[in-house]
Amino acid sequence: AKDIIIATGSVPFVPPGITIDGKTVFTSDHALKMEWVPDWVGIIGSGYIGLEFSDVYTALGSEVTFIEAMPMIMPGFDREVARVAERTLITPRKIDYKTNVLATKVTPGIPGVKPVEVTLCDFNTKEVVEVMELDAVMVATGRAPYTTGLNLKAVGCATDRRGFVPVDDHMRVLDPNGKAVEGLWCIGDANGRLMLAHAASAQGIAVVETIKGRSRKVNHNAIPAACFTHPEVSCVGMTEEQARDKAE
Repeated sequence: AKDIIIATGSVPFVPPGITIDGKTVFTSDHALKMEWVPDWVGIIGSGYIGLEFSDVYTALGSEVTFIEAMPMIMPGFDREVARVAERTLITPRKIDYKTNVLATKVTPGIPGVKPVEVTLCDFNTKEVVEVMELDAVMVATGRAPYTTGLNLKAVGCATDRRGFVPVDDHMRVLDPNGKAVEGLWCIGDANGRLMLAHAASAQGIAVVETIKGRSRKVNHNAIPAACFTHPEVSCVGMTEEQARDKAE
């Protein structure tokens, strides 16, 4: 083909030390096909994915505990937005949280028979601070590019150390010298520019426009992000904290 678009997306990222069984310890992929509702669910990570599923599980009657490595929950959100979201989405519901801790080991259980064991370590000292027992644990620690096996070396390219396909502002795949490969493009989570479905759509449109001779770039600062809770949380552009950092 004259033009090839790589759009392989991403898969859930599972940190080391966590054993996934798909029933008591699971990712967001498994969570869409769960056959039981745990009484008490631990969610590792309090970003978009974790927040959305806390909304689902509390609506189904579960209690939820967030396990967050950062000093505060919802670390990726604008702080003012996060404070409002906490008042609206967390405080009124059966949700609590532990911050500044890492889940260094998670051992699956047996539904209704044996609990899941979660070893929590202090984020800074790495010392064990607690071993929790829960009915189930969802791993919501982000997503990783699904790019293994693409054989990019055949065209003189390679993914970066995290597995993302390097691209320029037109989404053209770049070789190690920063030169675009003719006819090869990459959109969506696989390039890591902005891991949102809205971004993938915008990038796909821009690539097709460019292929057809109407050069187009994507302004990622204009791509909205949405957290599908009740009520929803949405934002566009930089957070106030990012804007202040940039100004400095």
